[in-house]
Amino acid sequence: MRFLSTLAASVLGTLIAIIGLFLFGLFFFFALSLSSDPTPTVQPSSVLVVPIDGPIPERTADDPFAEAFFDAPAYDLRDVQVGLRNAASDDRIQAVWLQIKGTNASWGTLHEVRAALTRFKDSGKPVLASSGDFGMGEKEYYLASAADSVFSAPVSPFEWNGFNTTVSFFSGTLEKLDVEPKVVRAGRFKSAVEPFLRDDLSDENRLQLTALLETQNREVKQAIATSRNLTPEALEQMADESAILDAESALDAGLLDALRYEHEVRDRFRSLLEFAPGRDLPAIELGAYKRVPPADANVQYTGTGNVAVVYAEGSIVSGKTQDAPGGGQSASIGSTTLIEALETARTTSSTKAVVVRINSPGGSAAASEVMWDAVRRTAQEKPVLVSMGNVAASGGYYIAAGADSVLANPTTITGSIGVFGLLFNARGLFENKLGVTFDQVETSPLSDITSAIEPFTEQERRLLEQSVDRTYETFLQRVADSRGMTTDEVNEIAQGRVWSGADAQRVGLVDTLGTLADAIAIAGRRGGLGDGPYRTRVLPRPKTFVQQLNEALYGQSAQLWRAWTASPLERQLWKQKEALESLIRTQRSAQARLPFAIEIR
Repeated sequence: MRFLSTLAASVLGTLIAIIGLFLFGLFFFFALSLSSDPTPTVQPSSVLVVPIDGPIPERTADDPFAEAFFDAPAYDLRDVQVGLRNAASDDRIQAVWLQIKGTNASWGTLHEVRAALTRFKDSGKPVLASSGDFGMGEKEYYLASAADSVFSAPVSPFEWNGFNTTVSFFSGTLEKLDVEPKVVRAGRFKSAVEPFLRDDLSDENRLQLTALLETQNREVKQAIATSRNLTPEALEQMADESAILDAESALDAGLLDALRYEHEVRDRFRSLLEFAPGRDLPAIELGAYKRVPPADANVQYTGTGNVAVVYAEGSIVSGKTQDAPGGGQSASIGSTTLIEALETARTTSSTKAVVVRINSPGGSAAASEVMWDAVRRTAQEKPVLVSMGNVAASGGYYIAAGADSVLANPTTITGSIGVFGLLFNARGLFENKLGVTFDQVETSPLSDITSAIEPFTEQERRLLEQSVDRTYETFLQRVADSRGMTTDEVNEIAQGRVWSGADAQRVGLVDTLGTLADAIAIAGRRGGLGDGPYRTRVLPRPKTFVQQLNEALYGQSAQLWRAWTASPLERQLWKQKEALESLIRTQRSAQARLPFAIEIR
């Protein structure tokens, strides 16, 4: 009987493996055919079309398969910056058409795209923006306002009514569930735990969120006012008094140049480029234009080396980075992966300088520490700059402290220099709501210090507070050494407080306000690569869908092989090893993490 069950399992496993290999081969050859597209042809007097539709990720895997089947973005932020830079010197590109169909990109990313559009306009070539019937909100209009002319279709929606951010609180839910939060923290602004302790904003949290909103409001209105020949006060009055909600009102207020359908915008391009009426408008989308060699666009790199751009994106964890499905943006920054990427940049002779691009709310304090050390070691041998994206806070700022210089956008969310620990006592939930009871034996009264079914004793709380305070003191020292300050001076501006990039520069946490492109330019000059532009090397490379599938199939194959060949004792030891690794990954350690996901709308 055992023989028959083993045989059946073997046959089933073999069939699964064969099907998996067949699908992998099919996907591989399909992706290969998609990636073998020839270099796009750019016709004379072409318009570069930049579609703004959904997210603008920090990076993509350049994965045609993911684009075709998972609607993955066709370009990333760096593609926008490089594409517009190349188009400015490309004689075949005569204009840019910003086609806006809604975006959920972060404000920090939009700031960088807007800066790239502004630089393109220095070439003297026109930029037109249109939204058709999709309309615009504050994000879309902030981007569109950089254009020479902004159009929307009649009767389309338009939103200009100010900004807000909302925080959810769960103390009432925990009370109903009979769950007690167990909290230790260092920093009076470290509000990550507030949603579990309160039902409203503390004075400190309200202060820092108000400051972020004020910076956002000021930066956006000033940029739009400059582009549209308006005043920030006039824009403020529009939001406060009329709350513009449709395109006709936006036109009357001077925010739009005309109400035009898409075919009428095409006619406007024909007029600008002096085409005969009805003549086809040659155009190429950014997703294709990014594959055009720079030399074809009259771009010549200076220097013989490159600037490595090392991405630190997502929550900070120990171990390897977890890539999001389909490649591109990362779900987490793994300490092992980032250290390996920095080691590659440090030891590669052709890499003359490094830019660490941080877009992270923080996470594990222990992982942040070893990442800081990797950045510091690299900076001892090569110029290392940090470029902060939309958020580089708490553990994200911890990493930045190892670099020579720090750049941020004005609206970057950064700082949050503080530490916390959060546990829960769910005994009431189990016993009073579910009828589950517990009993235990122990060798030490502190053996259950992180128990999820016991409240803190005074000794346990004191010991955990001491641990968190030590981590906080180390964090302060790292920042003090980096910024040329004393720990007392850092402590005054730390305390877990969140700062905008503009305010962080004012208090000494940021050196310069600038974009990723600015950071690369500074790094290239410090690395002796001339006046630029410079070759760049992305580390770590994001995995394509096929690569992720291959790894998943390999893992499944390995598990099947162990199931077929291992003895019962070997299988049991392997399960214990996996359980131990899982415990290490999810250990209840101190966290250097942003209070919560701050979304300004």
